[in-house]
Amino acid sequence: MKYIFNWDSLFCTLYIAAVIGVFTNIPIQSDIFDPLAKAFEDFELSDFVFTLPEVDKKNVNTGGHDIEKKSVRKKQDADTNIVLVNIQNLSRAEIAQQIDILNKYKPKVIAIDAFFRKEKGPAQDFPLAFAFSQVENLVLVSGLEKENQETNCFDSVSFSNPMFNEHAVNGFANVIASNEGEGYRTVKEFHPTICQNDTGYPNFSASIVKIYDPEAYDQLMKRSYDKEVINWRGHYDKFYALDYDDVLNEKYDLSFIKGKIVLMGYIGPTLGQRDLVDIFYTPQNHRVAGRSYPDTYGVVVHANIISMILHGNYISQLPDWGTYLIIVILTYLNVSLFLFVAERKKMYYDLITKTLQLVEVMIFMYLIVILMLDFHVKVHLSLLFAAILISGDLTELYAGSLRPMTVKYLTRFGILKPKND
Repeated sequence: MKYIFNWDSLFCTLYIAAVIGVFTNIPIQSDIFDPLAKAFEDFELSDFVFTLPEVDKKNVNTGGHDIEKKSVRKKQDADTNIVLVNIQNLSRAEIAQQIDILNKYKPKVIAIDAFFRKEKGPAQDFPLAFAFSQVENLVLVSGLEKENQETNCFDSVSFSNPMFNEHAVNGFANVIASNEGEGYRTVKEFHPTICQNDTGYPNFSASIVKIYDPEAYDQLMKRSYDKEVINWRGHYDKFYALDYDDVLNEKYDLSFIKGKIVLMGYIGPTLGQRDLVDIFYTPQNHRVAGRSYPDTYGVVVHANIISMILHGNYISQLPDWGTYLIIVILTYLNVSLFLFVAERKKMYYDLITKTLQLVEVMIFMYLIVILMLDFHVKVHLSLLFAAILISGDLTELYAGSLRPMTVKYLTRFGILKPKND
């Protein structure tokens, strides 16, 4: 117990915290480490959960014995509340034709993830404006602009042309994306609302849910999270999905869309075919680090957000203070143990500490995945990994060199009493 409740453990823990603080707050520019940094820039261990194969639990007969085959990740059924419609590169008149056809089957909401800002002449604009006017519940995207860095509020909102927006409810389509402006963007979270001129302005997906299921919307608002982690259901094939010509040519009986959310947007030249228009990296990418091609279209990102809100499948996050408390406590316990080893088992110090560090890292890596997989709890423990990996060497350095120096100065300033006292 003396190694737990003593000054050495405290000072060594503070020393490790100071070293981590210095290296995490001082940017290091190096061409040598740049490729590695970019490969793991957006990687989080919890992302791995969304790349795991989905397998139903079922009995599999093997060698005459029934064996329960447990899924690595619980299979995500398709969300039948949402119908995705690809608008490809259709003209406004053709999109109007799509809406006229869809509207005949009485969907609860028609939402379009696209802007219609400039006028393109009566032949294109009038059919679309008229089609919009016939939709009972129409939701169009808006864009928040001119963020005030001091207040974290946006000063203005941009909309489609007023002739199209007259009958619509709006919600911002801005996404939380890393590497903004560098040609590739990773989406993991969304803002339910964002401050705009000192008021909360709603997200596009949240605006859709507010019309479709007010109770689910109220539950989202009660959580009062500034940012929500997206619990990914899947790609476009996890929803009802129609290609542009499926609607225009009425290839199928579309009566199934009655009472549902019709979400229209760009989903490739043909349904699901990938190109670089309005597409993002997400944790669903099968290459979780060093990704080579984005995987999810913007409208499918919105579908995943809507699905999560409707089903209440939220991901909880450990608050920052809780994360730091865990890191401090575990680092302190590690230091106490390593100081004991340094004094009692010095000959085997490296063998013991390195083994313990490896075991601890493996345990916490497993714990992060299990918490996300089974409990929908996301924890950020990258600093804990850093503390574990450097604690052995830094504790040895402290015990051999820094402790005498620390004792000397603390005694001089009267914080510690001389031993002969």
